[in-house]
Amino acid sequence: MNKVYVKHSVVAKIRRFTPWIYANEIDSDPEEFQSGEVVALFSKKDGFLGTAYVNPKCAIFARVLSFGKEEIGKKFFHNRIKKAIAKRGALLHVTNAVRLVHSEADFLPGLIVDQYGDALCIQINTAGMEAFRDLIVHTLKHLLNPSWIEEKSDVHSREIEGLVSKNGTLFGEAKALFELHENALTFLVDIQDAQKTGFYLDQRKNRAICASYVKQDDTVLDLCCNTGGFGIYALKAGAKECVFVDVSESAIEQTKANVERNTLSGESLHVKDVFTFMKEQKYKNTFDMIMIDPPSFAKTKEQASGAKRGFKHLLMESTKAVKDSGLIALFSCSFHVGKKELLEIAMEVSHDLKVQYILLEQMQQDSDHPCLINASASFYLNGLLFRVEK
Repeated sequence: MNKVYVKHSVVAKIRRFTPWIYANEIDSDPEEFQSGEVVALFSKKDGFLGTAYVNPKCAIFARVLSFGKEEIGKKFFHNRIKKAIAKRGALLHVTNAVRLVHSEADFLPGLIVDQYGDALCIQINTAGMEAFRDLIVHTLKHLLNPSWIEEKSDVHSREIEGLVSKNGTLFGEAKALFELHENALTFLVDIQDAQKTGFYLDQRKNRAICASYVKQDDTVLDLCCNTGGFGIYALKAGAKECVFVDVSESAIEQTKANVERNTLSGESLHVKDVFTFMKEQKYKNTFDMIMIDPPSFAKTKEQASGAKRGFKHLLMESTKAVKDSGLIALFSCSFHVGKKELLEIAMEVSHDLKVQYILLEQMQQDSDHPCLINASASFYLNGLLFRVEK
């Protein structure tokens, strides 16, 4: 392996197991290295620090694979993936769909693997993981014997890495719909056509938390409902009506199918941008619970200020629409708008509308999407459940 020297000022960070090294933190010429190349990390003063792959095209120059001296090959991927799979065993008691590999949090940066029954959906999002594509697929086949592997790699991430987009069936025969079971509910998932890797598995725990607050005959509003997860949980918990809103026609069609699949009723379905929907409806003191779960408003730090304005607008309109002592669940799936920012937005709206928010729950992604405390970006999903006192 070639050696990459890092600045002495970065050594303490690496020894705290921080897995990213930025381009301005290295003390080598980046042009000496190839995208995806595996290197040994060194400090001229402190010696060996770890093993990583690099990409001179990116602000994140190196992503650490191991903080020890380890050959990155067949044995490495077999052991890492096998260990990640073993950690998810407990969740299989409540669902047949889990995330098996979660990038840095499973010490395989740039690799995502979701399991849907005997099918797998993967993302290979970095040049470093792309270099091991065949080995990764071979290892997954060996360990899990899947009937089908679908790739849905993140287009934005691959573009940053200088990679072409790759999506499609890698192995086996694709199925039209997968029947996902979760906490006694069923969701029909079109893995090929759905957003991300098929279903928002990271919200599993939060769907159950929010549903635990639903009372018999409540009226619920599910904004940015995608395929209906939060609202369907609410109907199952006893809500008499749920208004589902999403800009995607296919998502609303899937929501309708999922409501019917669970033999529920009381749905009101709307294909509409949520900002336009709330403006047109002008609800006032109507709902017992409102869920706000938009797609990522801020994929970059530069987009954070605009994202916060969007969150504030939705929270203001939802606060007007919820009943006195009603509940609002507010989620952000962007690291750039985290728990701190959501609380600041709530404080601004509290002041502007002269209402009080009582914080009942602080939520994050479920355990198969673990957070690595040394990588703050892994704390990407944050949710707050408020009681609104008017």
